[in-house]
Parts: sequence; C-alpha cells; structure tokens
Amino acid sequence: MSLLKKPFNHYLREVRLGIWLILIIGVIRFFLKPVFGISYEQATWVTSLTLLVLLLLVAYSIRAAVRGETYRDVLGISAALSFTSAAFLVVAIAIDEFGGIDTFYTDMQHGGELNPFLHMGGHMLGAVIGSLFGWGLGSLVLMLTRFLTKTRAASM
Repeated sequence: MSLLKKPFNHYLREVRLGIWLILIIGVIRFFLKPVFGISYEQATWVTSLTLLVLLLLVAYSIRAAVRGETYRDVLGISAALSFTSAAFLVVAIAIDEFGGIDTFYTDMQHGGELNPFLHMGGHMLGAVIGSLFGWGLGSLVLMLTRFLTKTRAASM
C-alpha cells in the first residue's frame, strides 16, 4: 500500500494554478526590496508565501471534498504545495546569498544571519513538517466540507 492514492505528479498537476501563484508571489516578494525599496515590515504579510500556501490548501481541500477525494489525496495536495513552495524558497535564498542580492528571503532579522546551507536545509525540513501540518488542516477542512454538504443536501 502506498502512502498516496495517486502518483505524486498527479497532485502537482492538480495544484498547478496554485504553483503558478506561489511563483508569482515569490518573484514579487523577491523584487520588493532590491527594486522597489520596500521594507520587510511593510510588505511581509502581503507577500507571505506561508499564508498563500495555507489559503491554497484550504481551497484545494474543499475542492477535494466536493470531488469525493480521500484524506490520502489531501496529503498529496499538501505535499505538492509545501515542496514546491520550499523549492522556490531554496532557489531564492541561493540567488540572494550567492548572487549578492539583498532581498526579503535573507533579511537579517528573519534568518539572514544563518549559514545559507542551514537556511535552505531548514526550508526543506519545513516542507516535510508543513506537509504534515497541511495534511491535518486539509483533513479538517475536508471533513467539515463533507459534513456541511451532507447536512445541506439532507435539508433540501
């Protein structure tokens, strides 16, 4: 028995719009400080990849419930979102650190003083933890959505 119900690339295809949104917001976040001179405190919540991934997870979990997918499918969705976000972060940190560009991804007050390899490794470990946390959150959303749609269907 496999951990996921379908191959991992199926979940990547299923959340491809979310992956594009992660890339777009991530690139905007990358350029805010060096190009536009916007401080970390001014724009961090507007361009937060963490908040975006959580919102996408809720949306895709609702969609999974409507489609009749399972909790194992929610794990695949969560992992696809978490690992693509972490992969983008690792690339952005590497460009920042080794390209000499000062961006939000290595802001000195928020992890920029770390060794770049520890910083990047921390985000990859965070992807594993984020996948599991997202699976729990997505499962709650899936369960709640199923309950609400069954209750609504029964009352009609």
